[in-house]
Amino acid sequence: MRLNNFLPLVLYPIFITAKRCIMPKNSTLNGDDTPAILSASSSCLTNSTIVFSAGQTYNLLTPLSFTNLNNVDLLFEGNVSLPSDVSVVEAVVGNPKIYSGRWITVKGKDVRFAGSGKEDGGWFEGHGEQWWSMAGNDNNTYRPHFFSFSVTNLKIENIKVLKPVAWVFSIGGSNVEMRNTFIDARSSDGFPFNTDGIDLSASNVLIDTFEIHNGDDMINVSPSASNVTVRNIIASGTHGVSASCSSGSGGNYLFENALIYDSLMGARFKGVLGTTCNMTNVTWRNFEMRNVSYPIHFTETYQDQEKPVTGAATRIAAFTKGFTWENITGTTADVIGDGSCVTDPCWYASLDQNPDKGLYLLCQDHAHCQDFHFSGIDLRTSSGKPASEECTGLNGITGMGITCTNSTITRD
Repeated sequence: MRLNNFLPLVLYPIFITAKRCIMPKNSTLNGDDTPAILSASSSCLTNSTIVFSAGQTYNLLTPLSFTNLNNVDLLFEGNVSLPSDVSVVEAVVGNPKIYSGRWITVKGKDVRFAGSGKEDGGWFEGHGEQWWSMAGNDNNTYRPHFFSFSVTNLKIENIKVLKPVAWVFSIGGSNVEMRNTFIDARSSDGFPFNTDGIDLSASNVLIDTFEIHNGDDMINVSPSASNVTVRNIIASGTHGVSASCSSGSGGNYLFENALIYDSLMGARFKGVLGTTCNMTNVTWRNFEMRNVSYPIHFTETYQDQEKPVTGAATRIAAFTKGFTWENITGTTADVIGDGSCVTDPCWYASLDQNPDKGLYLLCQDHAHCQDFHFSGIDLRTSSGKPASEECTGLNGITGMGITCTNSTITRD
């Protein structure tokens, strides 16, 4: 019985709070609300509901950190805005005395982080459009990361993020439930580099109903994460519903029920060449792809082009076991790539890539890729022809559901 065919067994807490704390709004137009929020919330870190009022937009001109929370609701009936001035943000991010790595940090246990169920509340605005048109934006080291959560028993719901500059959610801890999330990083002027939706290292996780339009991974799950279910996904512009590893051990990940369109990658695994790790029991199930450059992409040779792996290190790779791709359908893109290509070759260049290929299975060898299974794979080119595959390291291996070949995807 495969563990990742089931939801993680998580007992999510029932939040009952006794104290209600209304966060103040700075009376100065466009003034920084962070200091007053920190002061007002200091007596509300246990058994409390911290309320950001409806009809208000709170300006967080400096980072906001909630730590040592215990049985606390953070309720965003109003909205939150980061600075729209790029130079202001750069000055903050470049100052380690006030910026610890994320603009909003939440730590503790038994925490609910909730937006309004109404359309006009629960928005977090990053003003990424002020950054994306800048030359060299992808190399700007002073771009902010938005959220960091390190919580035992965490519920996130009804959060809407508009134009994040770059990385959105970093989630650690355990027993996490995340529902009804919307991220819009679509750009009409410049590419939204590094607008990853979630970097996940938590265990016992359920993420349900997640819509994202961005320019990087919808999610990246990596060790030491375990027992993770991500379901009911809509994504465009994405670089994948991804699992990855470069060290440690993790597994029991289920990604299911996804619509991926106008994107670079769909069901994705990336193992970093020259490093080793162990990942087991990962499933991508019920994915519909529309106009996706790499619908299924598995590689153990991911590396930094500026620091290429050479010599004996090229024989070191991830150990993966029990991977399943089930009911993956749809079409490849007519042209491979997106606006994130700023190098030659592109960072996403793959072995013998071709718009006619829908499956890339690039293993080091069978010892590193064991117990792989494919079923219900129906991928076609943009012209409707059956898609082909690129496969290395598994030639002659039977029982996978497909043959390892460099031609049309064929059942074995």
